[in-house]
Amino acid sequence: MQLLNGGIFMANIRNQDQTHKQLLDAGFQAFLKNGFDNTKIREICRDAHRTTGSFYQHFKSKAEILDEILEPFLHQLAAEYNEQFKIGMKKIEQQNVQQIWQQNILNMNGIIKTLNANPKYKELILFKADGSKYDRLSEILTKYFTQKIIIAIDTMQEHGIVPISFKFNYQELHFHVFAFYATFVDILKHQYSEAETIMLCNNLYTFFILVGQLG
Repeated sequence: MQLLNGGIFMANIRNQDQTHKQLLDAGFQAFLKNGFDNTKIREICRDAHRTTGSFYQHFKSKAEILDEILEPFLHQLAAEYNEQFKIGMKKIEQQNVQQIWQQNILNMNGIIKTLNANPKYKELILFKADGSKYDRLSEILTKYFTQKIIIAIDTMQEHGIVPISFKFNYQELHFHVFAFYATFVDILKHQYSEAETIMLCNNLYTFFILVGQLG
């Protein structure tokens, strides 16, 4: 009897896992087709061949489906960038600050390539996430990269590259970072070729450096 009950239990788990995946896949396809804002839960259930009751056993809302789709991908992007950033912080010196800034801090080439290697995720996050928290992508990037730039400034102070007495204006830094990454997102949305996108982002970096020097 225990063996039989164990088999039933495992079968139920497999069925639950299958239902979860079917709802997730149906949500992904519906978001790509209709956009997050225009997708109804009943449409997801219909495409997954599941009831709304089954849906609410697995998700509280369609926003939870979007989170489960995008969060692992965003974590992947962050992990790839973090590795690049850490390498730069380990080898930063007075003589190579501008090089590190360009190659390890503001270099978006890896993110661009990963997005292009995952076109459905790129489509979803750039064009189909209206009505969700991800439609404020520029603000999300600004918050993340502002913290990275603060870490870079702290590291440069520790190495004596930037005076300890230097104090930055957080609000001003936030606006500068937002201007950079809002433009970056706009470049991505134009869907240039990968080579053109990388070139435009490199030009964007050069422009901000020149403006900073003029200031």
